[in-house]
Amino acid sequence: MIKAIDFFCGAGGLTRGLLDARIQVLAGIDIDQRLAATYEPNNAPSRFICEDVRSLDLRSLRQRLGIRRTDCVLYAACTPCQPFSTLSRMAGRDPRKSLLLSFGALLAESPPDLLLIENVPGLNSAYGREIYEEFARIIRELGFATQHAALLDAKDFAVPQVRRRFILLASRHGKINEPRRASRLVTVRDAIAHYPRLRDGQSSDAVPNHVSRRLLPHHRVILRAIPKNGGSRKDVADSSILLKCHREHPNVHKDVFGRMAWDGQAPTLTGRCTDVYNGRFAHPEQDRGISLREAAALQSFRDNYEFCGTYFHIAQQIGNAVPVSLARHLGESLQDSV
Repeated sequence: MIKAIDFFCGAGGLTRGLLDARIQVLAGIDIDQRLAATYEPNNAPSRFICEDVRSLDLRSLRQRLGIRRTDCVLYAACTPCQPFSTLSRMAGRDPRKSLLLSFGALLAESPPDLLLIENVPGLNSAYGREIYEEFARIIRELGFATQHAALLDAKDFAVPQVRRRFILLASRHGKINEPRRASRLVTVRDAIAHYPRLRDGQSSDAVPNHVSRRLLPHHRVILRAIPKNGGSRKDVADSSILLKCHREHPNVHKDVFGRMAWDGQAPTLTGRCTDVYNGRFAHPEQDRGISLREAAALQSFRDNYEFCGTYFHIAQQIGNAVPVSLARHLGESLQDSV
């Protein structure tokens, strides 16, 4: 059995997917203690450990987790993606870029057998190429001779969302199989059509985290004018109701106030994925942004995965997560490779 540690674990999307792939995730590591309330109940018996990877004693941690020399060990990591995102205003100077190399130093301290890295496409582009090439040199010197690196889209792995990510799978001992794609695309309708109807600002007692953000009165007027099932601001007949910035710059951030389409996939979710003025995050039919629960479903979390925290922290947990179904497919690829 593969034993794993999930670094930068967040709310546990990667952990949950690996567990579903029958990988024994012993612990999730993250610097944000608030995440424990979401991570541990949903991923037991995996433990949440609040530590900074830059000061983590990995040999001591492996002993605490009962990892033996003969165990097949996986380190999985999704370092903060914002520093390598094309949307980041700090893409060239974000200090979080160095976290990938800090993780590389941990690998050198106590190398695993298998490695899984997930990040935005910018990690191996101009925004992050220098960091990634240094990291690639580190793992080559540690004996990770077999690698599978590719840009994958989560929609090809039963996630109802367009979400392109850079994925690196590596082994020190043998071949790595390419992750198998799902047999069909999952749609927004498949994921969220069954939830109880809500008005903006309303919540449902029947489904955990099914709560939508209250709209400002003028935003409510705009959203009501957006055509159902995939409509956009450009479809509004009376442009005078639009925000001044959108009237003056109609081609900037064109998806803001846009609705998702029932029979397509959601756009890439962010930490503001329930705010209609941050992207195409409006419900296909109802006059509101998607709820926290609907956002979680679009990240392929099951309904019994309950998130804890303030509304805005939960939205961030969900938007930053590795989609569970993508993680499961990656875990199954690693299982097939050992």
